[in-house]
Amino acid sequence: MAELHEEIAQEVTGRQAEITSALQALDGLEEDDPAYEAAFARLVKAGTELIEYEAEVPAKLEEPRRKVSATAFFWSLGCHAAEAVLLGLAALLGWIGGGWAVLAVFQLVAVVVLAVSGRKTQAGKHEDLRGAAGILAAVTVVVPLLVFDVLPGWLWLLPAFGWMAVFGFALELSDAAKKAAR
Repeated sequence: MAELHEEIAQEVTGRQAEITSALQALDGLEEDDPAYEAAFARLVKAGTELIEYEAEVPAKLEEPRRKVSATAFFWSLGCHAAEAVLLGLAALLGWIGGGWAVLAVFQLVAVVVLAVSGRKTQAGKHEDLRGAAGILAAVTVVVPLLVFDVLPGWLWLLPAFGWMAVFGFALELSDAAKKAAR
């Protein structure tokens, strides 16, 4: 993180030096001098570039955390997909009723939908991915325990609410991505 701060500081310093240089070039010119307009345009361009760069700095600073959030979310999705495949396999082998294969298919479809929506995460919204990853991890653990009757049936409310929360995060993330694209 220190390298990133140093990189940003150097970039800002370089852009500020460009503004200083443009100001110095402008200093010795009269307004009616033909070179004045070019020097002034250079100053405006340098100032605009600095402002645009500084607007990008918060996203640059947040990028390492966004990557961690995305990694956690995709690992959670991978575990959920693996659990769904194993659940479907258990249904095919007759260890549990064949109807549970429908749940496995639902989970695999959900993983695909969530993977697509999570890919579009923007800076400032990545914290939602961490929450979704945690909820999805809990659901991944609870579902097999419910299917194999280790936990009482009324606890199906936990995965149901968990899936709704994760899909809520996904909808919010996709809405944010659509707004940012505009």
